[in-house]
Amino acid sequence: MSTHHNHSNHGVGLKYAIGITASILIVELVGGVWTNSLALLSDAAHVFTDVVALLLSWFAMRMSLKPATPTKTYGYYRGEILAALVNGIMLFAVSAFILVEAYQRIQNPEHIKSLEMMAIATVGLAANLLSAYYLHGSSDNINMRAALYHVLGDALASVGVMLGGVLIWWTGWYVIDPVISVVICGIIVVGGFGLVRESVNILMEGTPSGMDLDEVAETISSVEGVIGVHDLHLWCISSEIPSLSAHVLVDDITCNSADAIRDRINDAILGRFGIAHTTLQFECTECGRNTLLCMSAAPQLHRNL
Repeated sequence: MSTHHNHSNHGVGLKYAIGITASILIVELVGGVWTNSLALLSDAAHVFTDVVALLLSWFAMRMSLKPATPTKTYGYYRGEILAALVNGIMLFAVSAFILVEAYQRIQNPEHIKSLEMMAIATVGLAANLLSAYYLHGSSDNINMRAALYHVLGDALASVGVMLGGVLIWWTGWYVIDPVISVVICGIIVVGGFGLVRESVNILMEGTPSGMDLDEVAETISSVEGVIGVHDLHLWCISSEIPSLSAHVLVDDITCNSADAIRDRINDAILGRFGIAHTTLQFECTECGRNTLLCMSAAPQLHRNL
């Protein structure tokens, strides 16, 4: 299945999720004010960031479909990574807001309409699970995964609000409401940290998660006709497009033989690691620095700074 076809399916799911999540926002905002529940208002604040995040994900997904240009030779795939990074940072921001509000409520607990709070949270949970259904099956795409994390975080938060409503109704302890809000923050922060870490790794051209540079080098070196490999690079253009470049040492051979070795390397790399985008430079003599990692001149230049 092509990347463009995948993105077309993602777009349909995102549109449904945006509509559903916007409806949840209105219900929880009105319900939070009506019931005086900080947990519900905290969830509404999270839902607001979700609406923005889903819109951002949709825009980035549309942008990634634009073709490559002479000035953007890889196309606009990185737009999705930037969107995922912004979404992760937004999760931290809403967590900080909720924590401040929770601290104030813990100091001064207020009366809450617990039964109404539970009813509204139940509606929110059902809607969030429906949004998650439309977004499922997109875990390979970090942009879509960011959108899914937002929605699943809302679903878990709704469960927390429901539980808080039950406990408040049963015990009459209104302090449970802000405590549940703090738990919601923990859920949000965990998801945000993972998104930011993976986004930064891709933007920094880091080795894709789950891949080992030495294993890739061994796979290339084991191909018939290959003597060695060095200056090996692994990175991701987007979360769905891992890429590889390497210098491959071979005997003094013809172009036809080099083509055959290249095909064998590509088949081995694709079959074991799922890497379809490769750039291979064949060499018949060892270079001065025959190391697996590229030793650029940049570190030498920066030592003089």
